[in-house]
Amino acid sequence: MTRILKTFISAAALTLGLSASANAYQPTPDVYVVFFEADWCGPCKIVEPRLTEALQNLRDPMIEFVPIDISGGKGDLNAHAVFDRGIVQQYNMWMGVTGFAAIIDGDTKRTMGCVNMTYDAKAMAMHIRNLQNAARNNQQSFDLTCPEPNNI
Repeated sequence: MTRILKTFISAAALTLGLSASANAYQPTPDVYVVFFEADWCGPCKIVEPRLTEALQNLRDPMIEFVPIDISGGKGDLNAHAVFDRGIVQQYNMWMGVTGFAAIIDGDTKRTMGCVNMTYDAKAMAMHIRNLQNAARNNQQSFDLTCPEPNNI
């Protein structure tokens, strides 16, 4: 009975746009900041500390950081991360492309824009906040900073 109840509550939470943790339900974030990285990626070593600083400065619980590490042996973690958040399209589009973070609307799952090594931490924070505000207001973004999709 407990298993059935937990399954029902989890399904209800997903229907309502909530994500379930052990005992608490959290609303869907405004945006996901999805960082595509790999151990061997040179630009990642520039982007990662800047992105960390930007997110620490924003300190916003409605911005969720999602690392996607395509280094060997991380497939299960990546699968859970993308399926749980409904961002499979972006994962498939950029699988194998690294060194940037995509900002994805938490509700619509649209890619709002990206940040890469051309941004310093302050510019990243400002860009993420602007895209978050556009997502909250259900506005389109005409950001051209995202890389081309992979050709796999």
